[in-house]
Amino acid sequence: MGITAQFKSDIDNVFNLLLKEIDKQIIESLCRVGEEAVKLARLPHENDWTDQTGNLRSSIGYVVFVDGKQHAMSTFDNVPPNGERKQPKNAIYNGSNVGYELAKQVGQQTQGYALVVVAGMNYAVHVESKGRDVLTSAEKQAEKNIAKELADLVTNVKKAFE
Repeated sequence: MGITAQFKSDIDNVFNLLLKEIDKQIIESLCRVGEEAVKLARLPHENDWTDQTGNLRSSIGYVVFVDGKQHAMSTFDNVPPNGERKQPKNAIYNGSNVGYELAKQVGQQTQGYALVVVAGMNYAVHVESKGRDVLTSAEKQAEKNIAKELADLVTNVKKAFE
């Protein structure tokens, strides 16, 4: 007579569920940080530039990758030029496509979790070099936000084990 128990498989199941939940929360955290970064970068602010075509702001967005595979992304919206409320007729925008393609190109080469925030137009660096803020303030804010998000995640995981 004997008793058999499936402790190992039960422990494996609980552990796998925990890992899936942590994975989900990390991706959600990265998305929140990405959304805030994009929102900040697209807003007109001090030391701004004149967005003549709308392409530069349209090329700003983010994509979340896990081991080089896309898991989530912002919408790379077409932003009208110079803060106009509606797009001019026959306007040609390629900023959103350029931004998304750049984010994919960068993100597919990453390992682990990666938040890729881009201003995809090739002249974004030139605009920044002239003292204009394209992504700099958004990057600084994202660094602060990601640290807080990860600290909150660690706290939540610890509480789950108490």
